[in-house]
Amino acid sequence: MKKKILFILSMMLLWGCQNDRPSIQKITLSQPVTMLYFYIETCSECQSFKETAIPYLEETFGDSLTIQQYDLDDDTTQAVYEDVIDQLYQFDQSLYGMGPMYAIEGYFAKVGYTSGDETYIVDDIQKAVEGKALSDELSGLRFSYFNH
Repeated sequence: MKKKILFILSMMLLWGCQNDRPSIQKITLSQPVTMLYFYIETCSECQSFKETAIPYLEETFGDSLTIQQYDLDDDTTQAVYEDVIDQLYQFDQSLYGMGPMYAIEGYFAKVGYTSGDETYIVDDIQKAVEGKALSDELSGLRFSYFNH
């Protein structure tokens, strides 16, 4: 009887330790893409993006996506940030210096992040590379590069 109870308790423990996160579909983009991620160290949205979205994107795209991270409070970041801003069509200057902001180099940039947007971000990256229209879900505060 003790063995049965021990077995049942062991199974319950193992069951409770399983990861409830759905499996991530691996995607290889048709061409390599670079994401430039701009953050502010004290920004909670930025931290959430770093802890949730970046690992999700890295796991999804593997080597076909390179993520470069830049601290907006670091003076050496300003030249890279300015270069991105200068390439964006109708960038709203009231958003200048706000984080988080991620730019899919040559395609689009987005200011802001909400936890749970990861699948929409993946979808938009895929669509951008394929030359398709981006989704409406993340259209707010999203800016296209001049060449797209």
